[in-house]
Amino acid sequence: MKKQTIALFCVAIFSVSCAQKNEKQATDKLTDDQKASYYIGLNIAQNMKKEGFKVDADLLAQAIKEDLEGKPKLLPEADMNTFMQSFMQKQQEKKQSEAIASAGENKKKGLEFLAKNKQNAKVKTTASGLQYEVLAEGDGKTKPTATGMVSVKYTGKLLDGTVFDSTDKNGGAPIDLNLGSVIRGWTEGIQLMSKGAKYRFYIPADLAYGDQGAGGAIPPGATIIFDVELVEVK
Repeated sequence: MKKQTIALFCVAIFSVSCAQKNEKQATDKLTDDQKASYYIGLNIAQNMKKEGFKVDADLLAQAIKEDLEGKPKLLPEADMNTFMQSFMQKQQEKKQSEAIASAGENKKKGLEFLAKNKQNAKVKTTASGLQYEVLAEGDGKTKPTATGMVSVKYTGKLLDGTVFDSTDKNGGAPIDLNLGSVIRGWTEGIQLMSKGAKYRFYIPADLAYGDQGAGGAIPPGATIIFDVELVEVK
């Protein structure tokens, strides 16, 4: 019984290997124009998924084929610009509505987290609502100003622990920043630090990226957490 199982496993592995080999041989025979065609299609698909379009792949392919071959169009080309302007406006309105709903939900979660976090004896809260925890004290002397230049190491996380940015991701070297051009939570919080200090900041959405969020990394209305080391005050 065991020998049969091993034999079947070997056959399965061999079959997969042959399939992969045949697929590679097929792709190796593609011309540059064919490869470009495939990658253009891939790029279109990825962009449409990113924008949230419910794409009919068959109609998409049909439109490309009809235009390239000069065939009659399924829909009047003269109506395209007017329709697409209206369609894109509806898509934008839908996105804005979803973002507002998401921001409200995330803000509620953030407020609940901050209220509970405030009970931690190690956590201090400023008048603006910024919370911070001292992980290591600095020299107690050299502090930055609201518009000063600093060199820092940091790790930024969402409340679920997801790391959305860090100096470690960029090689681990400190980064120079102007405190006048960062989020309000950073401008306020880093002024509390002195050279060499390490703080953890719990930053509500209003002091971070607000209802807009930041790209795909930080959701609308998100409370975020930053561990910051103040390496140098410029």
